[in-house]
Amino acid sequence: MTATPRIPTAGTPSAGTSGTTPPPGTGAPRQFALTVLVAAPAAWFFGWVVMRVRTTHGPGAAWTTAHSLWIVAFAMFAIGCVGLARLVGPGRFTGRGSGALVAATTVALAGAVLTGAQMVLDLIAGFVPTEAAMNNRYDAMFAVPGVQLVCYTLAPVVFYVGLLALLVLGAVRRTAPVALVVLAGCGILAAGIGHGLPGALRLVEGAGALLILGALAGIVRTRAATLARETAPRPAEAAPRR
Repeated sequence: MTATPRIPTAGTPSAGTSGTTPPPGTGAPRQFALTVLVAAPAAWFFGWVVMRVRTTHGPGAAWTTAHSLWIVAFAMFAIGCVGLARLVGPGRFTGRGSGALVAATTVALAGAVLTGAQMVLDLIAGFVPTEAAMNNRYDAMFAVPGVQLVCYTLAPVVFYVGLLALLVLGAVRRTAPVALVVLAGCGILAAGIGHGLPGALRLVEGAGALLILGALAGIVRTRAATLARETAPRPAEAAPRR
């Protein structure tokens, strides 16, 4: 009798392929997370454009539209940061060296959620007819201990630090191109500085959003191409002649 050949299980190397076969059902969720990671800065930028082209200050259609886009953007950032973590450190959420990846992911995720909460508060504050009424709502919100400190002062910084930490880990582990990580870092710096600049100098913030968008799109595309090459089937070798 001949032995029955063993059927390869998911995650084990199979004949004629390089690397491992990913477990079924993991590809689609990961691709979704990476797609929203790239879409997030795009939504963020569109919201920024709406706020810059508005003709009036205070509450109104532009305020509501922009903050609605930003809520969506930071919800996507929260999902996308998990996808980015899996992209830059595949299979390293457990075991040696996983602490830095888990910490960076947690910080980025917390920052995205808290910044999204800030946008929700801004949206609620804008559901009034006048700027004076909106200011009164802000006064009531900021009277709650910790709201201004956590959601408005710390949240964006925490998010930027977590996102940059994930990207730096990708560069260190050679799963993200260093040049694109530097580009993303420049975008984060520009967005952070530009947010506090007056008048036309706020264009620096918009430029930062575009730099982040370009960097994340490039990292996702580069990593996807690398994984495709690593998992592509190899041509079957010809049997030796006797």
